[in-house]
Amino acid sequence: MKARLGSWTFTSGNACHATMELTRPSGVTVAFAWKSPLIEEDRDQYACAVLPEALRLALQDVERIAQINVALLELESEGLLARVGVRDGDTAWAATDKARTTPTEQRKPFLVRLWSRLRKISTSSWSRLL
Repeated sequence: MKARLGSWTFTSGNACHATMELTRPSGVTVAFAWKSPLIEEDRDQYACAVLPEALRLALQDVERIAQINVALLELESEGLLARVGVRDGDTAWAATDKARTTPTEQRKPFLVRLWSRLRKISTSSWSRLL
């Protein structure tokens, strides 16, 4: 999974953007791409403001991913979801027979519960996570 964390423009006019790449289960990488080489003023601003902010944003994304997985694990423990494999390093899920055989008028609560759990997770960066 690769997500853009943010973009910054420096006093000098130079700019950079940060991306996070999550490679499961081996690591998390935060990388910066620069418009032009850094000058000393840019280095100071980068060290004092940009780097800490990018790392905070990366941590927020990782925490959101963890919250989503907790919700999925809860649905698994209720017997409504099952792990069916791994795709691109992530667990692939499918509705179980229990979830599929519930009469139509009762399916809504399952979907409502799933949506409700996912909505509790901060939505400010969903586009970066999906």
